[in-house]
Amino acid sequence: MKLRMQITKDKDIRFISHLEYVRTIGRAIRRAKLPAAYSEGFNPHLKFSLASALGVGVVSYTEFVEIELAEPMEIEKAALALDAALPRGIRVLAADAVDTHHAALMSQAAGASYRITLPYSKDVSAAVAEFNAAPELLFKKAAPKTKAKFKEIDVKFYIPQLTAEQTETETIFSFDCKITPTGSMKAVDLLNALNEQYGLALPVEMADIERLRLYRNNKNGKPIPMLNSDAVTLG
Repeated sequence: MKLRMQITKDKDIRFISHLEYVRTIGRAIRRAKLPAAYSEGFNPHLKFSLASALGVGVVSYTEFVEIELAEPMEIEKAALALDAALPRGIRVLAADAVDTHHAALMSQAAGASYRITLPYSKDVSAAVAEFNAAPELLFKKAAPKTKAKFKEIDVKFYIPQLTAEQTETETIFSFDCKITPTGSMKAVDLLNALNEQYGLALPVEMADIERLRLYRNNKNGKPIPMLNSDAVTLG
């Protein structure tokens, strides 16, 4: 039996690394005393996985963890037990059972919806219109682990469209970003690309980045939720 749960990474813990986030969830699974399955071999480990790595500093209401159980357990009971065992900053929002033979959770994630809020009041409408009309936008980002030190990515491949709302004090960008087997794109890289390409002065270091939705695609390539409509929801 596999359980898939929708969890959060709240503001309180947005600056912890992805690795520490994973470790925290693993410790909570043990504290919750779920009948989790373990791998075989000299160094057995819990059989659980996350859908997609989240950048440091990003808040999310839509992370997903999949836990393989060694024996069946009531979905709501398991979700409540894990929620009670998690520390402040991580909550269980919903849960469902999934087919044990499903593809790996990480391979199912096809895209994510984001919102970025910035203390920026200058008009960005022309830049957004130009971005949306452009067939491509090449951006060089640092890649310190490679010999080249930089890699060039096409921002428009990952983020085809961008919308912006503005007030007297804030700019709010909204967009969907593709997730592929070879990787995705960080929201902060989008901001840097906009600054570089359109001469904006967006305060990247002050960006409030939220992941609002993580989704998979159906057979027709249309976005659908990571959980089924009859999933158990908490509170």
